[in-house]
Amino acid sequence: MPLGDFVDSGTSPKPLVIGRTLRFLFGLGATFYFVYNLVVYDALVGTDLPELGYFILIAIAWWYFSDAFIVGLGLPWGRWPQIAVVPVIAVLIGFSFIADGDAWGSPVASGVYIASQFFFGFIGPSFILAAIFAVPG
Repeated sequence: MPLGDFVDSGTSPKPLVIGRTLRFLFGLGATFYFVYNLVVYDALVGTDLPELGYFILIAIAWWYFSDAFIVGLGLPWGRWPQIAVVPVIAVLIGFSFIADGDAWGSPVASGVYIASQFFFGFIGPSFILAAIFAVPG
């Protein structure tokens, strides 16, 4: 199913126990990651690069960033939110070179942090609520 081609409400069956459990666990994981990022903010936006696992989760957040707008907010923007993040991060990398002399400085780290927090803070509770209310789709 291509991005933005979601089925109308009422045409998909409600999820069964396995689907609801997986949604709930994914929602807990995303919410935990959101809270974890709040706790370790200084380590992520410091001068050193975070661990590789952080960037894997950022790549996942970037890939599904458009879905947060399409499904979550009901805005039919296609891939534009995902594409719009790239030049913003490029500008922040430029500011990081000016401010810190390095590509991973506080401007780009803060920008990546804010974008990932938006995604995981939005998706985590949404999946938990979708599991509780057995939302189809």
